Amino acid sequence: MLDARAGFLAHCQLDLGLSLNTVRAYRVALDHLYAGLEALGLTVEQVGPDEVAQLLAWCRDERGHAAATLAMGLVCWRMYARYLVSEKLLTSDRITLAPLPHLWQRLPEVLSIEEVERLLKSAPPGPMHLRDRLALELLYACGGRASEVVGIGLSDLKENGRLVRLRGKGRKERMVPLNPVARRTLTRYVKELRPSLDPRTKSERLLLSSRGGPISRSVLWRIVRDAGVLAGINRPVYTHLLRHSFATHILEGGAGLLAVQALLGHANLTTTQRYTHVDAKRLHDIHRRYHPRGLGAAPPTKQRYTRLKPR
Repeated sequence: MLDARAGFLAHCQLDLGLSLNTVRAYRVALDHLYAGLEALGLTVEQVGPDEVAQLLAWCRDERGHAAATLAMGLVCWRMYARYLVSEKLLTSDRITLAPLPHLWQRLPEVLSIEEVERLLKSAPPGPMHLRDRLALELLYACGGRASEVVGIGLSDLKENGRLVRLRGKGRKERMVPLNPVARRTLTRYVKELRPSLDPRTKSERLLLSSRGGPISRSVLWRIVRDAGVLAGINRPVYTHLLRHSFATHILEGGAGLLAVQALLGHANLTTTQRYTHVDAKRLHDIHRRYHPRGLGAAPPTKQRYTRLKPR
């Protein structure tokens, strides 16, 4: 089935347009599927709802998978079974009969505006300080995923840096505006540091390593982590935390859900709606100020009624 696995992964990337990160995750999920099949003495043809439950339990107990990882794995297995049937490598698809688990939706963690300001000013010192400062600014200014930010090219900067093009999941593109602070940092980096990193202008990528090559997501993750330590933020700081903070802060500022959906590049509005739960403080303030019995409401005044004299 090795050829079938390779064909399925190529189908996911070329036909379905899934991102490389998703394809890598599916490759790992298929490895776990076949490891579980071997451990339980099963074949793909024998797998139905009961066998799926056994495989998920094996992944949980033997591999320590969390609920979200198990759910993603089952999605991959269902897609794989449909692919095998379409390619006539499997007579029937019984894996699809297994229901997808319902997960509790975890509320995204966010930084306060004050913490973000400290973080953006805490790029690690050294010769790459300006690049690291720009990387932090871009993550928060665009609300981009790590893969989107490291993938920004010089040709993606539009209108003198006022707009930046991001390439998201499924090869979808979107334009996101840059704030004045991010634009100033971008201008300094492009004029002062980037020419020394790529003197022959061979690279199209914006963010470069000290050797002139494009930086990876792991490098971006380390930049954010180190800046969080230098900023004195006493909890883990990671790239996606800035994306969560971006969405929450613009919602708190009054942006509509559809605008936030467009800025984040979400295909489904339901994904964006989870940020509305984070904005509970603003709702409490509105309730306190405007509800007749809110804490900030003025006490009710006594109304005087005039008795009408009979004519």
